[in-house]
This record gives sequence, C-alpha cells and structure tokens, in this order.
Amino acid sequence: MVASNDASLGERIAHLVPSRGGALSNTTEQEETESMCHEEIILFPLTNHSHTKSLEVTKQSAEDENEEVICTDSPLTSARTLERKRLQFFDRMAWVSEMWMRKEHDASLHSSSANLSAITPESDLRLPGRHFHIVTTAALPWFTGTAVNPTLRAAYLHRKTQEINNNTDQWVTLVVPWLELPQDQKQLYGEIFSTQQEQEDYIRSWLRDKAGMPDVADPETGLRILFYPARYHSGLCSIFAMGDLLNLIEEKGGPMDVCILEEPEHVNWFRAPGDGWTMKYKFVVGIVHTNYKEYASSHYSGLWTAPAISMVSSAMIRAYCHKVIKLSPVLQSYAPEKEVVSNVHGVRSEFIDEGLRRASTYHPRETKSSYSPTQKTDAYFVGKLLWAKGLDIMLDLQDYYKQRTGKYFSIDIYGSGPEQEAIRRAFHGRPRRAEDGESKSSNAGPKRSRSILQTTLALFGGNSPNQMKEDETKAGADNTPTSLFPMEIDFSSFETFSEKAKEHFAKLRQELPQTFAELRRQPVPAEFRGRVDHAELKDYKVFVNPSVSEVLCTTTAEALAMGKFVIIPVHPSNQFFLKFPNCLAYRDKFEFVANLRWALNHEPEPLTPELAQQFTWEAATERFMDAAAITEGEARERERSGRSKMDERIAWFHNELGKGATGDMLRKICGAGPVSHQAKYLQKQLMDGESDEGEEDEDDGLSAKFRRSSFAEALRATVGDLSLFMQ
Repeated sequence: MVASNDASLGERIAHLVPSRGGALSNTTEQEETESMCHEEIILFPLTNHSHTKSLEVTKQSAEDENEEVICTDSPLTSARTLERKRLQFFDRMAWVSEMWMRKEHDASLHSSSANLSAITPESDLRLPGRHFHIVTTAALPWFTGTAVNPTLRAAYLHRKTQEINNNTDQWVTLVVPWLELPQDQKQLYGEIFSTQQEQEDYIRSWLRDKAGMPDVADPETGLRILFYPARYHSGLCSIFAMGDLLNLIEEKGGPMDVCILEEPEHVNWFRAPGDGWTMKYKFVVGIVHTNYKEYASSHYSGLWTAPAISMVSSAMIRAYCHKVIKLSPVLQSYAPEKEVVSNVHGVRSEFIDEGLRRASTYHPRETKSSYSPTQKTDAYFVGKLLWAKGLDIMLDLQDYYKQRTGKYFSIDIYGSGPEQEAIRRAFHGRPRRAEDGESKSSNAGPKRSRSILQTTLALFGGNSPNQMKEDETKAGADNTPTSLFPMEIDFSSFETFSEKAKEHFAKLRQELPQTFAELRRQPVPAEFRGRVDHAELKDYKVFVNPSVSEVLCTTTAEALAMGKFVIIPVHPSNQFFLKFPNCLAYRDKFEFVANLRWALNHEPEPLTPELAQQFTWEAATERFMDAAAITEGEARERERSGRSKMDERIAWFHNELGKGATGDMLRKICGAGPVSHQAKYLQKQLMDGESDEGEEDEDDGLSAKFRRSSFAEALRATVGDLSLFMQ
C-alpha cells in the first residue's frame, strides 16, 4: 500500500522536475550509479487523520558530505547537490499540498462496510448524538418560503432529535439573518426590531401560537436560534450574509457536525472569504428551494442571465455540499452524483386540522345539471404578487374562459409584492378616456398638451398660461413693463424643485404601463384583498395556481391539506401533488375551463388520515433523513470518479477570488450591490476588535493574525532600526 502511494506521489511531482542538462548531460550512467550508491533511504511516517503515509527522501552520508565540502569547485557535484535539494523541495511541497487538500471532510468517501446498501456513518442523520445547524437566507416575520419552511424543519427536527436521544437537550440550531439596517427591516418586515432578542421573541411566539409548538418555542429546552449579520439586496429581492458566517457559527453555534444549507447556491454567491462548509462540518446537505434559472430568464439582466446563474449555482452546490436535495425535478442538474429529488416540506398542523374537520362534516351533493355559480366567490389565489408567479397566465386563462362561457370567472387574490400595482391595473383594465360612448373631441389633443404644459411649468416653479394672461392684463393696467420671457422659471429654491420633481416622476413611473398586460381594456372580476395568513382562508373551496416557475408551491400543498380543490398545470414542479384526488391538473386551456367548471359545481373529496399524513412535517422529516443518506455503494462510486477533488478545487478557487479589494470589486461587478464589500467588512470587524487605536492605524489593511505574527514584529523592529539609522 505504501509503495503504491509513493509511486503515485512520485508521478505527480515528476513533471515538476526539470530534465537533466548542462554539466549533467555529460555524466555517464556508471557515474550516476556510483553516486546513488552513496545515498541511504530514510522513511518519514506522516499521519493525516487515520491515514499513514511514508515518503522517501534522500540524504548523503556524512562521508559524502565531507567529500562535497572538499570538492566544492566541481561543477558536477554542485549540480547533483542542487538537483537533490530541488527534488526534496518538490516532494515536501507535494506533501504539504495534499495535507491541505485532505483537511476537507469528504464524508461520502469514508466507505468501509462490505454491504453496499448500508448508510455511511457521516450521512446517517438518525444516529444518536448528532448536532444540526440549519442555515437559511430569510427570517420571520418575512413570510416567504425560505423563512417559514426552514423554521418548521428546524422545529420538527428538534423534536425528532430529542426522541432519538431520549432527552431534552438542544440538538438543533436555526441560523437566520439579522438585517443590520433599519430601512431593510422596515421594507421586508413592516416593523423594526431594535435588538436580535426582540426578533427571536417574535419567532418563538410564532412557533408557540401559530405552529402550536410550545415545547419548541421554549428558550431553555427548545430550538436554539442564532443570528448572523446580513443586508437586503432590493435588486435581487434577497438577503445575503455579511462577514464570515462560518466563523460566527463556530464561535457561538456549538459542535460543527451536520449542516443543512437552505438554498446553498444563494448562501454562497457573495460569501466572504474563508473556509468552506465541508472543511468545517462532517456532513453538509443542501436543499434547493428556488428556480433561479427561471427567474433570471424573465427578471434579471446584465451578468445575471440564465446561463450565468445556472453555471455559478452549479459550482456553489458542487463545492460546498456532500448531498443535494431538489424539491422537484423542474430544477436543473447541479451535481448528478450528489443530488436526489424529494419533497422534504410539510405544512402546519392547522391546515391538516381544517382538512380533517371538513372530512368529518362531508355530505356529498348531487351533480348539478347546468352551470350556475353561487353568489359567493369560491375561487382564490394566494401568494407573492409577482408576474413570475403565473398571474400573467391567469389573465390568458380568464380570456379563454370568457371565450368559452361568455363571462370571466370571479376570483379573490391575496398577497403583496413589488409588482402588485401593475398586476392590479392589468386585472382591472385601463379606464376609458371617452365617457358614455362619446368620441373624443377634436380639441382633446390641444387640451391634453395644455395640461402637460401646466403640470411641467408648475413642476419647475413657473407660471401657467392662465397666470401669464392675468399678469399681462395686470401689467397693461399698471403701465409696468412685462418681461421679454413671460414663461420664466423660478429656480430660487432648488430643494423645492427637487422634491417636486421626485414626486412627479415617481407618480409618472407608477402610471406608465410596464407590461403589455397592463394595456388591457376589459376589467376582470378580481378583488385584491391584501396579505393574509393562508390558514385563515377556510371558506373557499377552489385554489387556482397557474404558476410554472415554482419548484414546489407551498400554498398548493396547504390548500390540498385543507381539503380543497386545486387547479394546477401538469408540470414537473407539481409532480408531488398529482396523486391526490382533489388535484385537478390541466394540460391546456380547454382542460382548465373544464376543471374549473367541475370544481365550482362539486364538493372536494374528504381528506383521509392516510393522505393527511403525507402533508405532515413528521413525514417530511423522515423523507429528509432518507434523502440525505449516502450508501456505501454511492460512496465508492464517487471515490472512483474522483470528482471530489474537483469540487475541492472549486471551493478553493472561489475563496481565492473573494479575497481582498479584488474580491470586493469582483462582487461589485457581478451585481452584489450592498453586499459587495465583504473583505472591507471583515477588515472593519477586525479593526473594531482591536483595543489600541494607534496599532490599528499603523497596521491598516492587515489581518489580525498577521499583525500578531513574529514576522510582523520583526518587520516593525527592522523598520524602527532603519529609521534610527537614517537619523
């Protein structure tokens, strides 16, 4: 075993050794053999984790060393000595490189069992004594999927680990962002938390009251919550960490055993330089929530194109995860040998309770002979108000429904979002300018032009045409000279002008149509009822969700758990839902109309306990533990493919790119915006930690480790001696 390892190491460094030339080119084979006979082989055992390796290095005997001292003028001896030292140097450099590379914990490759279906210990999440960190990119009270689902996953995993370990210890830590800027909190949360403890109290209150988990909400024996500093990127509608997140977790988060990265690509896009996740944790599993490739193709621009974001996301997931769980097959392939498709999400118990309540009072009605909709609106949509959520598709379905039935279908829309005003205008239609069917008069154009002129003059602080006429009349009566420029603009108060301009252009920007859908004339009977908790919408029976950009829609699962009809397209993102009897999937517009008419005239099938179990977070936790496991057979296959080394190099390269001012510049170019200056942020943190301000100024730009090093001390002393010498 040792011989084979030594041979492979020799092969790796052979290409680094220059070919013999110069004085060595005249050396005969016999002379080389005689020289080699004076060398003795010494074996140095090197231990790395459980691996032991021996490297052969050459050393001249004491007699030869004496001879070399005597024959220092010989070119042949000098060249041989130089080459031998060069070989030793490259040999040791190769060993150092391998030591650094093996610091990476490749949990999937620790294969020792002969049973290929057995689970590797590192990936077996059901073993007692395992600690979990769940790292996510959003926190309550921002009620988005990446905030709610990780919180519930952490809560139910906390219960599961206490059951496995048969105690009340805290085995799970939820790691969530703390928005440092108050304006970010106001924009996302609608309120401002002055301290992290206030936001933690809010999360625990939600777990206790909404999720019905008082045991998990207990700060002493329940879920642990850890905050990391973060900023909100309004352009990407996402939160990103600031500073060394891993270092923070290592200091405050407890044992670094298992890490669950919610949206691993998102977590690592603009991360600060530092060690990778697989270097710190024994096992890292990533859960991919969002189809960023789909969002990039319709929302982002510049460097954030679909191919670019696809490539970067694949690199981040390959570099920092041992196992990847995709919620549905709609997602791209990131690392085929690492990924698996599984729905590891559940829904809150109150949704299932409502579904079982409906089932207990179920009374089937006879089918109506013709379509006669009730007065109350039965159909609804709930979600973030973005065009990407399928609301443009819903408008097309409304038009086709009217074409087939003669009228639009009524629907209530719940939610909020950055595009809600544009969506509202599109559904309600543009108001007609000609009232009561009268055609526009011939002077409508001049009137409109005059109105625009008056608005513009008022904006610049000038006079309107009516005011100018009054001034002219007044001037003629008083025999006072009028200005050569009657439409004078008053720039005396630039601040007033600036405020008026901002207000005017903001209003103009809101009124201008941003999509073709906003040019619609026909209003749709849709009511926009604002943001609400989905669990409160118990009176509806038909949930309409035409989105095809989701990975796995949580609201669809919640509606099915409540015992309602859901009308969704046949799409890979909806694959999990197609097996439920109340799921009415359609392949085209005609099937959509048929399904909706059926749903409005019939009652949903009652939710059975067996179906209800599939929606629970307990079942989702079991699916998660199964999906995260790596078998011995998979581990051996990965070892044979050698892809782990490539993944390690991706992590190393990504870390190197992110260092220093160059890394900040690259993040800025790539669109990081408010989270671009990660290296500068880290430097400021280090500076704030230093007590001596004078030392901070002297060593500006240097890391704390370097400032305290012996080399830095020697450098200071040398510079001090030189300054004295120059005096």
